[in-house]
Amino acid sequence: MKRVLILLATVFCLGCSGGKPKVVDEAVEDAVEIDADSTQLDDGYTTLELTKTRTGHITVTIDVNGTPCVFLVDTGGGGTLIDKSKKRKFGLEASKTVDYAAGIGSRSSLVKTEATLQIDGQDIKVDDLYLMDISYINSEFRKNRAKQVDGVLGTDFLDKYGAVIDYAQQKLFLAKDKLGGK
Repeated sequence: MKRVLILLATVFCLGCSGGKPKVVDEAVEDAVEIDADSTQLDDGYTTLELTKTRTGHITVTIDVNGTPCVFLVDTGGGGTLIDKSKKRKFGLEASKTVDYAAGIGSRSSLVKTEATLQIDGQDIKVDDLYLMDISYINSEFRKNRAKQVDGVLGTDFLDKYGAVIDYAQQKLFLAKDKLGGK
């Protein structure tokens, strides 16, 4: 099977909107040490099933405004976004922002939106979601007969909700206390 690496251009520049990017040393200090065996995680986590694509990427399905949304899990992507062509499907409204996305050889303005994600029976209001053209990702997935994605789940979301990824068990754990539950 042919393997394809896809570079996601979702690196967000926090400096352009007045924020200060976190340096690697600070991010490492914020890391939480847990037992590597996720089967020993206590009841403090909600479990979501991951799916491995034909290209070796991982995806997770989370309802967005009541509609299932397939997210590519991008541990290197700075932001969480939904394909702008799916705006109507998920009932999203666009608003302008001074933020931008940058990747190798490209830079584009971002359009911000907000949505309600349904996770473990809870409605989670997300107001730092972006709309962006990700047709280049789906184009590569199509070429390799991989399932299409609706969006990208980035490190902003993973960090905010205390994510733990168990690749062997294909599970994504989110901290219940950070989701608003106990």
